[in-house]
Amino acid sequence: MTFRLADRVYVDESKARGYFVVATASAVGDAHASERALRDLLKPGQRRIHFRSDSRRRQLLSRMCALEVRVAVWVVKQLPDKEARPLSLGMLVEAAARAGASQLIIERDESLERADRRLIAEVIRREGASELLYRHVAPHEHPLLWVSDAVAWCYSNGGDWIRRVESIVEARVTRL
Repeated sequence: MTFRLADRVYVDESKARGYFVVATASAVGDAHASERALRDLLKPGQRRIHFRSDSRRRQLLSRMCALEVRVAVWVVKQLPDKEARPLSLGMLVEAAARAGASQLIIERDESLERADRRLIAEVIRREGASELLYRHVAPHEHPLLWVSDAVAWCYSNGGDWIRRVESIVEARVTRL
């Protein structure tokens, strides 16, 4: 699987044409350099890269695919978001806990945060992974969230976009 011992895992999702939860994993020692490289891609006055609204998609993907990251994608189709999110997020947390990841950094959506905390705490208890830390953050705080955002966008748009990120996507779990 994509996650390794002590990894930091950065989580975002897309709700377009299905539900896509994406986790970008980085070894702690690689995270700082990767985040610095991503910050260097910001335009003046820009706080974050939001893939949906950025016209430099091909250039950004090329730079993101050169980073020391590993990505996993959970795809849920034909279920409402209210069921798809806990299903895919639960599988992600389980995989991270079993691999011994150190942190989950999840892009904040205040409307989902309480339910996420309950779900994550339940999985951590069940897996006996009390050392796995998690927090919800704003996207500008951790640039590796932008990689998850970009891959989620690519998967929700399909076709050649998926091919463009295949070099960093190590795992895909689909539930139709």
